[in-house]
Amino acid sequence: LNMRAFAAIAERLSKQAVRYKRPYTVLMIDSDDLKSINDEFGHETGNRLLKMLAQCMKAELRATDIVARYGGDEFILLLPETGAAGGEKLAARIRQRVEQAVLSTRSRPVTTTVSVGIASQPEHGSDFAAITERADQALYRSKTAGKNRVTVAPSVAYIAAAAQYLR
Repeated sequence: LNMRAFAAIAERLSKQAVRYKRPYTVLMIDSDDLKSINDEFGHETGNRLLKMLAQCMKAELRATDIVARYGGDEFILLLPETGAAGGEKLAARIRQRVEQAVLSTRSRPVTTTVSVGIASQPEHGSDFAAITERADQALYRSKTAGKNRVTVAPSVAYIAAAAQYLR
C-alpha cells in the first residue's frame, strides 16, 4: 500500500475507533542493517532484503491489518481491534521471523534484524498522528537500546503521572 492510501484508511479507522471506543495499534518497523547491506552487496540485494522483510510481516498479519512502506527502510502497520499487548505479541513474532530469515546472495547468505516501536489507541492518545509519533519515538528507543528489539511507548497516563511527580 502506498502512504497516501494508508493515511486515508488509517485516518478513517482511527476516527471510528475513537467514536466506538475500540482499540487499534500502530507498529513502526525499521530494518537494522539495510544501509550496510546496500553498501556491501548493492541496492539490488537491499531491495530483495526489503521484499523479504515485507514477506515476514505479511506472514504474521491478519487480513484486516494494513501495512505500508513508510520511508527508505521503515514500514508502518495498522492493527485494528488490537491493543498494545496484542501489538507487542505480533511485533515479537515479526522480529523473530525476520531474525530467522535468510537471504541468499552470490557471495554468502545474509541475515538481518528489525527494531519495532508500538503505540495504541487509547493508551497513547486518540489522534492518529500523535499515536504514530509515539510509535516512532518508541522505534527510536529500540534503535538506541541496541536494535533487534520491540519497544512499547509509555502510556499517556504514565507520562502524566511522571510529570506530576516531577513538579
